[in-house]
This record gives sequence, C-alpha cells and structure tokens, in this order.
Amino acid sequence: MSRSLKFLETDRRTVLRGGVAAAVAALGGGVLASCSSEGSPSGGGGGGGGGGGATVDLPTYQRFEGATPDFPAAAEGMNEGFRAYPSGPERMITDDLGDGEVISFMTNIPGAIPPTRDSNSFWQAVEERIGSPLEISMSSNDEYKDKFATRIAGGDIPDILNIPKDVAQLPDLLEATCLDLTEYLSGDAVLDYPFLANLPPQSWPDTRFNGKIFAVPVPRGMSRTSAPIYRQDLTEAAGISEANPGSFDEFMDLCAEMTAPGANRWAWASMPSQYIQQMWGTPYLWAEDGGAFTHMYETEEMLGAIEDMIAVWAAGVVNPDAYTATGGAKKQWLAAGTATFIHDSFVAWNQFYTDNPTITEMRLNMLDVPGRDGGQGSPWMGAANNNITAFNAETTHDPEVLLAIANWMAAPFGTEEYLFRKFGVEGEHYELTGTDPVPTALGSSEVGIGLQYISDAPMALYLPGRPDVPETQAAVQAAMVDRLVDDASYGLYSETKSRMNAQLEGAVNDAMNQVVQGNAGIETFTDAVETWRVNGGDAIRGELEEAYAAEHG
Repeated sequence: MSRSLKFLETDRRTVLRGGVAAAVAALGGGVLASCSSEGSPSGGGGGGGGGGGATVDLPTYQRFEGATPDFPAAAEGMNEGFRAYPSGPERMITDDLGDGEVISFMTNIPGAIPPTRDSNSFWQAVEERIGSPLEISMSSNDEYKDKFATRIAGGDIPDILNIPKDVAQLPDLLEATCLDLTEYLSGDAVLDYPFLANLPPQSWPDTRFNGKIFAVPVPRGMSRTSAPIYRQDLTEAAGISEANPGSFDEFMDLCAEMTAPGANRWAWASMPSQYIQQMWGTPYLWAEDGGAFTHMYETEEMLGAIEDMIAVWAAGVVNPDAYTATGGAKKQWLAAGTATFIHDSFVAWNQFYTDNPTITEMRLNMLDVPGRDGGQGSPWMGAANNNITAFNAETTHDPEVLLAIANWMAAPFGTEEYLFRKFGVEGEHYELTGTDPVPTALGSSEVGIGLQYISDAPMALYLPGRPDVPETQAAVQAAMVDRLVDDASYGLYSETKSRMNAQLEGAVNDAMNQVVQGNAGIETFTDAVETWRVNGGDAIRGELEEAYAAEHG
C-alpha cells in the first residue's frame, strides 16, 4: 500500500471512530440493549451481518473429526452428547501461539470475578501455554455494557474485544475500530485455522458486515434454546410420572398440582410467557413470507397467548414476586424447591447442578412444547452466538497471531486443549474421577477468566460425573429439533433496530406485563404495538426487507 493510500485509510478510520465515539457517548449505558448471561434466554436469534447488502464468501465449514459422541447430533443444529470425557485426550497444538508480548482482552464474566493474574495459577498456566501474557479486563454481566460503552467512547480499545451482538451502529463500530479479517477467514482461507473452520456455518453471518468479515463467532445455537427446565424429582414426588403436558389445559392442571402457596411453593419462578407463545406458534420475533416481515407482536396468535398468560397469572401458579425478583433469585427458588419450573436453556441446565452440588436429590428435565389445543408446539431456536470477537485495528500484534489464539480457544470437546481450557491443570484445578475432570475448590475459583468469549468450540452436552444428564438432554433436543423456529431477522442488519430495539420492545413488553397482571386492559398492549410501529417498528421492518432482498435477490 502506498504512503498516500495508507494515510487516506488512517484518516477515514479517524473520522469513523469519532462518529462512533460521539454516538456511544450520546447513548451512554443504552448503547447495548442487553448483555445476557450464559444460560439466560436472550432476545433475538441474531441480528448480525449483512449490513450494506454487499456479499462475501463466509468461511468454509470443515468438520473436525474428533471424539465419537455417545449421543450423535441426529439433525443439523443439535449438540453432540458425551457420557464421559474421552480418555487420553490428544494435544493438537504444540507450537507457541503468542509473540511474547502482552495481549489485552476485554470481556464480561457470568460468575464471580476470579483472582487476578498474580494470584491465579490457571491464568499463569494459560499464558505459559499460549506464549504471551494476557491482560484481561473483566466486568460482571450487569456492568459490562456500561464499561464497554465508556471504553469505546474513550478510544481505549484492547487487542481483543468481546462485542455483544446488540451494539448500536455495529457496522460503523467495526469499520472504525476493528481489523478486516476477510483475507484470513473468507472461503477456504479459514482452513489454516481448523478449529475455527469447525464452527457451525450458522454462526458466521453474525460476523459479516459491509462485504467484510470482522470477527470470529462464539457459537451457541441449540444449547441456548430455552424451554421450561423442571425439577423432575419434585414432580415424581408429587405422583406425576410423566410431566410433559399435551395441551394448554393439561399444562394448567400440572401447574395447579405443583402449587401450594401455604407451603411457600409455586409451580413457576417466572411467568412462562415464551412457553405459552410457543404453544400458540407465534413467530420468534420476526417471521418472513415472500420477503415481507411480520413481528410476533402483530399476530393474532400473540393476542391468544396473552389471554392465556392472564389466566396463568390469575390462577396463582406463578411466584407473586416473579415480576420484581432478579434472575438469580429465581434460580435460587428452583434450587430450593420453592419453584418447580423455570424457563431457561441447556447451558443453565448444567449450571444448576454445578452451582448446587449439595442438593444431591435434584434431577432436572425439560418440558417439550405442545400445541395450545393439542399436537405439537413450535419451540424457538437458540441464538446462534453468545457474542462475536473482533481485533483492534491498531493492535501491534500480527492478525495471524490473534487468529491462532482464537483457533486454540475453539479446540473442540475431546481434545487436550479443551480439557485444559475448561478445567485447568490436573491435580491443581481438577481431579480425575474415571476419565471425568471434577473441579477442585481452586479450579472453581480460578478457571473462569473469560477465555470462552475469545472463541469457543461448538457446545457439547456433557457434565462431569453425570452421564444421565447428557442422555436426557440429547433426548429433549431430538424431540424438538425438527420443529425449531428461527428468527427471520438473523443475519440481516437494521440500523434502526441496532439503535432503538431495546427501547421499542421494552415499551411493548412493559405494556404486556401490565395487562397480564391485571393492571390494564388488552387495549394497552394493542396501543403499545401501534406506537411501536410508528416510532420505529415499521422502519425496522423496511430495513429488514431491504436487507433480505439484497441478500436473496
């Protein structure tokens, strides 16, 4: 590149960065609609790439033939399941990955903030393994959106950046601050990074904007599909041998059976709004038909679902504090047995066990979705990615160094790299029971430093020492997979959506919650939907339809 052209590119980035910084500063904490923790249902199946309508070849998919699953994925989208960790896992990468210089990374942390590098033996072991010091700036899920906005606005950008999918003006942010990775990842170029090539094809549209690939995905997919997780030990103790209801009426009977307010027990920790919508077959956010887009708010099925939500709340089968309690409190209700059902994901399913090791009687399962009046309902596919990870355009590190580290972070289940990255060093951070790594107290404290948000392998159904868990999870996924409904807006960029979606949908959801609790009539919801259309919903629709037309011709 000539000096003059390089100057022009640098000047262009400066102008773009200034515009993005101004937008972030103006939006403040609202720059992110949300920063959902692992295991929590998140709004939207995507909302990623395709900005500007330009096309680029996404990375070639090349499956890594590694460990043989006990429960193979019977259909596209399912997670593979394993009863135990394979014995004698092979180390696939022996070369140094880093360049010996400090690599900085910014991320959220879903659990407790771990000890700092100086007092964290796992962190130090990771640095030794990759060949570079890692400077990791961590924030809790609740704080991350504000700290992200502040650092972007101030131009304080690390080498590696965990970017939630719902950042406002994401294409401009990427153009202004992040490396264009197209030459390294597009098409067969990704095959130089075989573990990135092993990531699901449906994860990559989130990384493509304006005809370029700017990031690597952190895949989730069906592991983030959410449905009612329930305490099977409690339903069986109540004499219910088969908890899956076949209709809304049977669902109500089940809820009544598991509710005893006098004993401080309610069937539900939270209002099962999404579950009821799925019974009715409402779209997952946006539906597309012939290039025309319809939001779930605009459907007759949504009105029917709200009517049933009103009946559920009036029946008193939901904890009366459900609308004011935190997500953490609701999870504690399930663990304590004061709630039987909670709407959450396969990721959360495992987390309930790991967070509550002393509740040995707890056995979890997940309800399938029936049709409202019988038959089968329409569960929603989980978000393709947890986040995307981009690299600072002004990093002093070679892009291939950062990509090699991301590739290492994506080493799949069954490899030695995966075992080390997830569980640490044997004898320090975990002990083997058979071939399964069981975390020690030190491991539970130190290992959660956020590496899974640089990149990650496709999720596997697995819980150390609990072969029954992946077996149950695989059966649930197999029953659902052929009926999963996608958000039609996934992979399509809408500028209005990126800036306003949180406020627009928040107002409608607030209105719905008031209606469900009996504080307002249904016209409050329908009026809110009309306001949503006028204030931005119709603009989002138009932009999605335009992006869809550009993508599909």
